[in-house]
Amino acid sequence: MSSIESQLRTDLWADRDGTAVFSKVAKSNPKNYIEHYISSPGDVTMLPWDAAEKIINNFGFNTVKLQLILAAHAMNQAEPWNDSFTLSGEDVIRNLGWNSRKDIPMSQKLAELAGCAFALDCLLVKVEWNEGKVSRRKTRVTVQTSRMWNIAITATGQKNLLSENLEDLEKLELQVQPGLWTKGFLNRGGAKAREALYQFGYLAQSVLKIDPYHNELALRLALHLTLESRFHTSGQYRVRTLFDSALLGYSDKIAQAQSNRHKARDLTNQWNEALKTLMRLGWTIDFDDRYSECLKPDSTLRKPKGYFNLLLESKITIHPPEPIPELLTQGKLGKSKITQTEEQAPQIKAALLSGEQVREARKQRGWSQAKLAGFLGISQQLISHIESGRREPTPEVEANIRRLLKL
Repeated sequence: MSSIESQLRTDLWADRDGTAVFSKVAKSNPKNYIEHYISSPGDVTMLPWDAAEKIINNFGFNTVKLQLILAAHAMNQAEPWNDSFTLSGEDVIRNLGWNSRKDIPMSQKLAELAGCAFALDCLLVKVEWNEGKVSRRKTRVTVQTSRMWNIAITATGQKNLLSENLEDLEKLELQVQPGLWTKGFLNRGGAKAREALYQFGYLAQSVLKIDPYHNELALRLALHLTLESRFHTSGQYRVRTLFDSALLGYSDKIAQAQSNRHKARDLTNQWNEALKTLMRLGWTIDFDDRYSECLKPDSTLRKPKGYFNLLLESKITIHPPEPIPELLTQGKLGKSKITQTEEQAPQIKAALLSGEQVREARKQRGWSQAKLAGFLGISQQLISHIESGRREPTPEVEANIRRLLKL
């Protein structure tokens, strides 16, 4: 999580005696912390600030999305902390959503991807574990420094004989292995650490289902909320707080929406589409009692003058999907060769979902069939048929209905 924050919050990198440092202190124990540095390729020598700053400037939304892709693939390995895997450039570009950009040639996309992978390969992580005092003046600690990711980049293209640069890339492959920090993390954290690693990989897969080209705000929200979910357990936010976090560096968008009704409409629509996307992916969203009905997704009520400022001050509670029970059901954690000391409880298959259950749960939330259909991305007629018993939902639709209505 800290590595993602180090890429999204490049403003928090500091020059410490000529070395670029991003520091994150554990909230549970301030004596435990994680720091990130920038290294040169091939070793763990830390670069001076001037050189490191050039790489830090390459961090951002695209490197974060790439890291999520790597995490999702790592989770699918038998032993994520040991196994390496190879990804083709074209596959990664599809995962990133860049294939939607028809105005940019593939060679340029491959070059951009190579730059993102290079920046991630230069990211170091230093973890310090405090193991207790040995005397009045000394404390025993264990410090580990390693690459966040080990990435070998293989590029094929045409070499410019004058500049010596590789141009017009035709092919790109990334050979990837999580850094050695994962072994120390797992050895010290045990089962909880293993679950945290899989949880991050699972959430990465969930976040990557969001189309970044058409729903960037949803992706930005999901990233921010995933980062905060481990310590902001209440999940309650003012809408303005989420806008400020998700649209970091885009404060002018909020200012424009406050003074221009067309901008206000567009940003409000983006916000509601983002909420609907998260709900379809299993996120739980509850609106505060004072969250105006006219501002909720798919509302047909007329919005009052100054509604955008009203939206900014509204409160909402958002929780990410709970991945670990599902992973246990699927046996994902069983892939680990680390000894499992706890027996898994037998899984009981959920009872069939009846139309009456759907109708009652929907009405308890005060939703119309059209509103529920909008959240699910299906037709109102299908909801009507499900509730009347004329149609059975597909497994995917049923899972989404259960998540949304908490059945």
